[in-house]
Amino acid sequence: MQSVPGQARGAHMAQKENVEAVNRAIARFNAKDLEGYLEMFDKAVMFHGLSRRLKPGVGGLRDYYSALREGFPDMRLSSEDVFAEGEKVANRYTFYGTHKGQYMGVAPTSKLIISPGMVIHLFRAGKCIETWQSTDALGFLTQLGVAQPLVQK
Repeated sequence: MQSVPGQARGAHMAQKENVEAVNRAIARFNAKDLEGYLEMFDKAVMFHGLSRRLKPGVGGLRDYYSALREGFPDMRLSSEDVFAEGEKVANRYTFYGTHKGQYMGVAPTSKLIISPGMVIHLFRAGKCIETWQSTDALGFLTQLGVAQPLVQK
């Protein structure tokens, strides 16, 4: 099947717009604008890699990130890499946040948590309809002091 230049240009523009949507969402996340961050997601977004106890859709993401913000009021993301292929946008990031509030039943420790992660977002019609997230959960919990490192120093 031959590529039609207009279709290729349209696909490239969609990729560019999707990358821009991710970059805008991260900027809003870092500005403590949760609703602005959530604008990137379709209301029925499916997510993988977060707690299975979350309710489905954007409401589950709102609950998840609200609880995270409560525990880490200064949290921010540093985007290390963002790239697109087709309808997917991948982002490698680092989470930074000081544990100053209750989080997952853990009293504040005032510890700075630094945790890497990666996420892939699937876009359709300008909205993220599905997302796969992978984080260093053990490293995160070890820094909080609620898990033991696998290797003792």
